[in-house]
Amino acid sequence: MKHLVSFKNIQKTYDGFRPVVKDLNLDIKEGEFVTLLGPSGSGKTTSLMMLAGFETPTHGEIFLNDKPLHNLAPHKRNIGMVFQNYALFPHMTIEENLAFPLSVRKMNRIERSEKVRRALDMVKLNDFAKRYPAQMSGGQQQRVALARALVFEPKLVLMDEPLGALDKQLREHMQLEIKHLHKQLGLTVVYVTHDQSEALTMSDRVAVFNDGVIQQIDTPATIYEAPTKTFVAQFIGENNTLIGTLSSQEGPHALVRLADGSLIRAISVAAAQIGQQVALCIRPERVNVSPAGSTPLTARIQEYIYLGDHVRMITEIAGQANFMIKLPATQMDSSWTVGSSISLSWAPEHIRTLDVTKH
Repeated sequence: MKHLVSFKNIQKTYDGFRPVVKDLNLDIKEGEFVTLLGPSGSGKTTSLMMLAGFETPTHGEIFLNDKPLHNLAPHKRNIGMVFQNYALFPHMTIEENLAFPLSVRKMNRIERSEKVRRALDMVKLNDFAKRYPAQMSGGQQQRVALARALVFEPKLVLMDEPLGALDKQLREHMQLEIKHLHKQLGLTVVYVTHDQSEALTMSDRVAVFNDGVIQQIDTPATIYEAPTKTFVAQFIGENNTLIGTLSSQEGPHALVRLADGSLIRAISVAAAQIGQQVALCIRPERVNVSPAGSTPLTARIQEYIYLGDHVRMITEIAGQANFMIKLPATQMDSSWTVGSSISLSWAPEHIRTLDVTKH
């Protein structure tokens, strides 16, 4: 499958000194759904806006279908755009809003009407054609914005936090709607969000941005289960970090010593020397709990929170606080109280040595 979009050595600075995007190299295949995920100021939206043509790279080149985009105005790139604030024309009806990008492309009236009808049908809003945006709910307006981005049948659609203004239930519904349209229409989608669950739900690949650099790009499952950096582990889902010293390394595994002398066997990811500090990272749901003394690793319960289907226990291990354990409520032992000691265990493949960072 060929690359539809390629970022080649892209840098962007607004003041000539501090780069907002640093040496971005990213290829996106035709038909792929790629999410740019990261905190505010990480460079994800700037990267999207350079692809759209609303920002210009300071250095490097962006290609669409192997053609450079630097001299092409935004409206000539044939790219669909969906924004968080919908960007609908308030003085136009819904069908007029949808017809607008077709009029710009000099399409005749009959063909225009047919494409508008199909686009409205796609987002199930046929009965709303004569309404104005102010007469519709936020979810309906977002569907119109989506239909307008798709009405001229672009191969590439860019979405910048399109669901950020919707409530949780509607947001989750729209996530599935967009995912289904992506598959049905064979679209290539580049999606920007800071919501990690949204990225995991919708994407073929997720590019995690921080400080203008892609920290890791991979499938949602790999990003979640096998992060290569502490920042990624912390940003995607819930994660526990224990700081220890690398004691030995053998093939893909490492032994890490905690402050109390406990030795933990883990998948070796961090490039560290014997004696150097590393971060041990494990997801809360991967931790097994048993009565005190049944395994060498002991934790003391600091707090536990009942959440219906599961319980979260906050514990202290080897002098390090806030180690979280997530257990099904059915596995909770009534004898465990604040101050109790419990034994912990996990499969070695679920704990990884990563870099010690400030993030």
